[in-house]
Amino acid sequence: MMIFENRLPRRQFLKNSAAAASTAIFGSSILGLLAQTECARPAGFGLAEEEIAEILNIALDKGGDFAELYIEEVKSLNFAMREGKFTDAALGQSSGLGVRTVEDDRNGYAYSGKIGAAEAIEAASASAYIASGSASKTSAPARIVQPPPFITVKVPLQSIPEKRKLEMVADAEATARGHSPFVKQVDISYYDENKKRLIANSNGLRIENEIPLVWVVIEVFAEKNGVRHVGRARISGHQGFEFFEANSITKAAAEAAREAVAMLEAKPAPSGRIPVVIESGWGGVLIHEAVGHGLEGDFIYKGTSIYADKLGKKVASEQVTLIDDSSWPNARGTTVFDDEGTIGRRNVLIDKGTVTGFMHDLISAKKLSMQPTGNGRRESYMHYPIPRMTNTFLDNGTGKPNDIIADTPKGVYVKSLSGGSVDTISGQFNFIVREAYLIEKGRLTTPIRGATLIGRGIDVLTNIDAVADDLKLGVGTCGKDQWVPVTSGIPTLRVADGITVGGTA
Repeated sequence: MMIFENRLPRRQFLKNSAAAASTAIFGSSILGLLAQTECARPAGFGLAEEEIAEILNIALDKGGDFAELYIEEVKSLNFAMREGKFTDAALGQSSGLGVRTVEDDRNGYAYSGKIGAAEAIEAASASAYIASGSASKTSAPARIVQPPPFITVKVPLQSIPEKRKLEMVADAEATARGHSPFVKQVDISYYDENKKRLIANSNGLRIENEIPLVWVVIEVFAEKNGVRHVGRARISGHQGFEFFEANSITKAAAEAAREAVAMLEAKPAPSGRIPVVIESGWGGVLIHEAVGHGLEGDFIYKGTSIYADKLGKKVASEQVTLIDDSSWPNARGTTVFDDEGTIGRRNVLIDKGTVTGFMHDLISAKKLSMQPTGNGRRESYMHYPIPRMTNTFLDNGTGKPNDIIADTPKGVYVKSLSGGSVDTISGQFNFIVREAYLIEKGRLTTPIRGATLIGRGIDVLTNIDAVADDLKLGVGTCGKDQWVPVTSGIPTLRVADGITVGGTA
């Protein structure tokens, strides 16, 4: 039993897993491991309504404002392919429950890695100690809510033999390796899971569902004349195995290889205040980090965001409409309902340059007298929820990508970004550019290396002067003391000013 009071340690899912040493493709060790290792079959959560009500009432025993029971089971498969061989494989299962008592904006939280009435009652007794009220409250009668079909499954992940998944990854590895003699190494990590959740709270809510997740990461290392570059591609979604019909691992591997080889010819990047065009897709991580975090409700009510006093005020050009949408069908950031049971929805945060809303969990919504928006998220049953992004993107404009490039006499075209740092309070950011090209006389020319983007999120929003109609979502994992799957997206856009390019030329 673990207890937390407003502490959110970084913890990953605990897995009962096995690992295999490096073997040849489809060697007996890997296939034998996957065939013989079995996860215990979930027996269901097995709590009667009377037990759930008792647990919630115990959590409210010392006068808390609100109580919640969260139960979770996760079955997973992951393996990796490196140096042309499968290096490890694991079938895992993680399960547990957590009970939360809330008073004002304080969380009392206790969790257990075992699911049962006794464990939940013990957790409820512990979580209740956060409260200081003089009189206990009683939970409301149960109200069962049916979740909407934002995530659909045609072919369950568990119905596909592990050998088929291994073969698919091996085909992708061969494609990347065969792209060029300059490709020296290909690493592919495959992960899928099925998560079952139940949420019950003292307001009477009862809601549960079961959702899949696919997550594939490809890295291709290329080298020529002492110059090296790593190309990357990632695909992910909440969907069954049919996900791969529209999201080919082989195509993703080919793209990672293309990037790795293309950047071997890169020249040192220029520096200075230069117009920047950012390609649609994962370039949206700049908006996610430099703007999105500042619109999360906890930073707003605590006054630690640059946007805390900006509701109803102009912060961006007319070209900018920023949205967080946890109802986007089958996307990696889609939640159906968040980890407090609030149904996902499309939330317009900035509408044509004006701040119109924030991303809320139950606590931040109450503190600001607003409605919860379905953004209360947690990494696992070992954490309580906090306001987090889901699928966050800049909405489509009316321009065309090629026209924006042609209309830029001189600048930098950013095709992909890598890591960076952001100060949520000021919005100041620094991002590493992974793949970029010079724009000269309205054309993409020389690939450049060693570039960084430096600026303030609010300045970038103000200076976006062109937005195309080719919105794409990129996939990633967001860390804010806890880690959760997200997407970040933009259409192709141009920042005429407001970004400094730090280069090496």
